[in-house]
Amino acid sequence: MEKLPYKRICKQCDINFRSKGGKKQFCSTECKLKFNSKSYTYRQCGNCKTNVRSYNYQENQKNVFCSNKCQGEWVKENMGEERSKLAEYMRTFRDNEKAWKKGLITRKENGNIIENPTWKQYWKRCDWLTSKARKIMVDDWDGYDYIDGEYIKDNLKLHYSDKNYPTLDHVKSRSQCFKEGLSPYEATTLENLKWTKRINNSKKYSKHIV
Repeated sequence: MEKLPYKRICKQCDINFRSKGGKKQFCSTECKLKFNSKSYTYRQCGNCKTNVRSYNYQENQKNVFCSNKCQGEWVKENMGEERSKLAEYMRTFRDNEKAWKKGLITRKENGNIIENPTWKQYWKRCDWLTSKARKIMVDDWDGYDYIDGEYIKDNLKLHYSDKNYPTLDHVKSRSQCFKEGLSPYEATTLENLKWTKRINNSKKYSKHIV
């Protein structure tokens, strides 16, 4: 027999409502958001100065932004010269046809470019499995970078794009696992995933570290 709806009182607006399971605390999503927002931390947007919610990982950041548009405007205003130099360097390489063609040939010869049509799907599957493993591994992690031995667990408070933010690295790279015919599950075993800083992960690229 189906249970009768239970009478509840919304924690935000004190209005009576009925919940079939008897576990709901709010009469609507709007009330839930309003109630939870009381415990949020707010800071001023670095560009337009409006209040924007601040998360734990942003505590050490100089600025937070309310939107990508505001962040883009701030970067343009404060980092224009630095970005111009980088863009100029990239254009120099892009316009040198001999240089980028040579780089392309070298990457193919080194096996860094995989032309197999199933590779992209394989990479995405590994990426999804790695994100699931991260939730399991973070609690049992001793906090040390497996490449340089530095304690970096406190770096989880940094923004995820920071060069010192902890990431899960594939000891045997995904590309190598793909070439050896290993499945995405075999490429993302807990034994093949180790914690290291983002900058170390980028420098290592597809190299294998024992």
